[in-house]
Amino acid sequence: MWKEEALERLKGSGYKLTPQRLKLVEILNRIGREHPSLKDLLIEIREEFPTMSFSTLYSNVLTLKELGLLELFSLDGETRIEMNTKPHINIIERDRVIDVDDPDIIEAIHQKIGKKVRLVNVLVGEEP
Repeated sequence: MWKEEALERLKGSGYKLTPQRLKLVEILNRIGREHPSLKDLLIEIREEFPTMSFSTLYSNVLTLKELGLLELFSLDGETRIEMNTKPHINIIERDRVIDVDDPDIIEAIHQKIGKKVRLVNVLVGEEP
């Protein structure tokens, strides 16, 4: 479903569906929920398009972000993909990121800080 919406929004906004862009959409549809890094995406894309540059990838990712199809966040200095564009919480344990949709917690944070909440990252780890 995400893939179809992405292709529709790209076409509707006048973007060409280049082979590289189509491959990016395909990869995001397959692994996007795992919160991949841009480096992970580039490795996947280069299997089929070995000459694709990081700047081309980044430009295409920003296009998808501008179209409201994904968000970006940073984790340990790496930019990660967030496919869930609704306000939610990311529970982060090492390299694993789990989405938690809890409107009550999101609203409580909103009330506490007085600002719209889009994404909350919570780092968890073992007790010392």
